[in-house]
Amino acid sequence: AKSFSVHLMDLMTSWAVVCDVYFLEPQVKQPDETPVEFAGRVQQLIAKRANLRVVPWDGYLKYYNLAGDVPRFSSSQ
Repeated sequence: AKSFSVHLMDLMTSWAVVCDVYFLEPQVKQPDETPVEFAGRVQQLIAKRANLRVVPWDGYLKYYNLAGDVPRFSSSQ
């Protein structure tokens, strides 16, 4: 039987993050391709390789005030 401190030390030093790492071929923006189209094409390649769905997410949701638009997001309830 281990003491609590030894068990705690084992927990703190033996953790690991298990993940899959995929390498894709380098992509180059085509001459007739806009930056948005290029980003979408690369996003589709990544999603296909990682077996994920492509969603229309631009990362700006954190800048919107949802509490005023959607009552259930209000903290006053």
